[in-house]
Amino acid sequence: MWRKNYNDVATGLATHVRKNLGAVERGAVPVRLVEESVIPFLAPNQSSAVVGVFGNDNYISEARARREVELIRQRVREIGAEEVGFGLSQDGYTWALLVCCDDHRFRTDTGRALQRELMKITLEEAVSLAWQRASGAPSAS
Repeated sequence: MWRKNYNDVATGLATHVRKNLGAVERGAVPVRLVEESVIPFLAPNQSSAVVGVFGNDNYISEARARREVELIRQRVREIGAEEVGFGLSQDGYTWALLVCCDDHRFRTDTGRALQRELMKITLEEAVSLAWQRASGAPSAS
């Protein structure tokens, strides 16, 4: 049930990106979950930062786009975050992945905002590098 809800949020993000950000090839955006402030697999009194990663890469038809998502998933595990949702736009062109990291060690709104921004930056880099690798382009050292 919870996973389905987050998949629905990811699908909504993919749909929004496809409709409103079609010229943006890929990126990451902070996601504010209004109804649930706690991701269900975290212990009580813990909060979480959620970032949406997306690509306008023709996910259904392009093997490179699917490889890109697999590389991002690998990076998410490496940084100790967790994928909590995945979705596609209705036409399957745009994909979105929701990533959660535990921010319970931050007591202030400012600290939590900083954590979300740092996660966003990390995931923006991850999506860019993943696309380069999936496309066979040499990565910068």
